[in-house]
Amino acid sequence: SDEKAVVAAFEQCGNDYGPLSGLVNSAGIGREIPAMDTDAATFRKILDINLIGSFLTSREAARRMLPQKVGAIVNIASVSGIRGNYGRVAYGASKAGIIQMTRVMAVELAKEGIRVNAIAPGPIETPLVREMHSAATRKAWIDTVPQRRYGEANDIASAVLFLLDSSKSGYVTGQTLSIDGGFTAAGIFV
Repeated sequence: SDEKAVVAAFEQCGNDYGPLSGLVNSAGIGREIPAMDTDAATFRKILDINLIGSFLTSREAARRMLPQKVGAIVNIASVSGIRGNYGRVAYGASKAGIIQMTRVMAVELAKEGIRVNAIAPGPIETPLVREMHSAATRKAWIDTVPQRRYGEANDIASAVLFLLDSSKSGYVTGQTLSIDGGFTAAGIFV
């Protein structure tokens, strides 16, 4: 979320590695706190890291892709940015912001040959999720996800690779791909 540090990092990467063709924004934090217990400082911190950080890195990547007229940006959002998940007021707002930011940047950068998409993971087995999800939260997810399981990191990685590869996804921009075992599609099921 430090604008000067982000700009400096992109300049260093350009010097060290040459032209940039792809970016994956996956840094983020989360807290599971009911809305009435969320203070402004916590809300701002989550927005700063998740949304402002994703904006700054997307903007700087796009600036470096413009001269080449080609590039792909993949922002990691969340199903919590699509559905109202309990205890996720700040996290959900930040991820919904990422989804809308993705759409706007996709529209603005399309004519420049730069594609911008988002992935909205559902529950994925990661160290952060293992730390954050209590037994009750885990049960709630498994009971709600039609596939009745958590996803794996490879499920996300495969989708990221697809979206970065213009030979496979060259006509895909401004989209949010939910990788969630059917969570966002589900209605009543038994």
